[in-house]
Amino acid sequence: MGHAAGTLRAERPLIRPRIPGGHHWTAVGLALCAIASVGTASAQGIWDDPAFSLYRQAVEAMDRKDYVRASELSGQAIAQEPTHVLAYYLRGQAAMFQSRWDDAAAAFGKVTELYPGSFAGHRELGGALEQLNRVDDAAREYEAALALRDQDDLRVRLAFMLLEANQQPRAQTQLQQLADHHTKAPEVWSALGRMSYEKHDLPAAEKCFARAASLRDDGRTWFNLGVVRTKMNDLPGALQAFEKASQHSQTRDPAQKEIAKVREAMKQPTTGAAPDKVMPGGAPGQPVPSRRY
Repeated sequence: MGHAAGTLRAERPLIRPRIPGGHHWTAVGLALCAIASVGTASAQGIWDDPAFSLYRQAVEAMDRKDYVRASELSGQAIAQEPTHVLAYYLRGQAAMFQSRWDDAAAAFGKVTELYPGSFAGHRELGGALEQLNRVDDAAREYEAALALRDQDDLRVRLAFMLLEANQQPRAQTQLQQLADHHTKAPEVWSALGRMSYEKHDLPAAEKCFARAASLRDDGRTWFNLGVVRTKMNDLPGALQAFEKASQHSQTRDPAQKEIAKVREAMKQPTTGAAPDKVMPGGAPGQPVPSRRY
């Protein structure tokens, strides 16, 4: 079935700043600005103070995707106010957009030092540490974020990072929590299916692969489900899964070969023999290496 981490390594986008439009991602800062602006038009508010004025300019630079300038301005804001947590966060975001992971980790580390209750700070620090291949440190930050807010997307990221690092027991704990939450992420069910298969727990593997296939019509998932059902001597179920797999270009040829084998086996008298002994050609088809989700 292949190694769970190797065949199901998630190609997830890097944890990037979320700037869907305008200053949406700095809503808290803008709210402060609005409060500070109450009064006469000529009144000087806190947002006009150097530390906040520089921060506001850094936000505007981020909106222009001028990440170098955003980094410079946020640094100047920090020089004016060394505990400016929003400026540290923005500085970390600017560094991430430039793939300056050491700088990002340093900035987000300061965020979590100044504001230990920041879910976003721990999450982004974990992302920077993951890029630096500091898996245990990244896991600690992801877990700290999850303790503040249980978010399935982040738990998926943590689980697959641990799988890629060959830390299967830790990864399985996270995957099982997602399953207990009835996750709709098919890659989670596929990973659990592979783990169950490798432990020779075929009923559990069948259940997991079937769940994954119900969530996303994927040829490799259907093919692996066919392999498991064949080993369980569920030939009608295996045939149905291989037929589904044959509808996908990446698994069409191997699935058609398995369809022929299963149909031939179904013509033979029932002997109680295991299907991999009944069918010609030895063991049933090997699962196709899965696309990296």
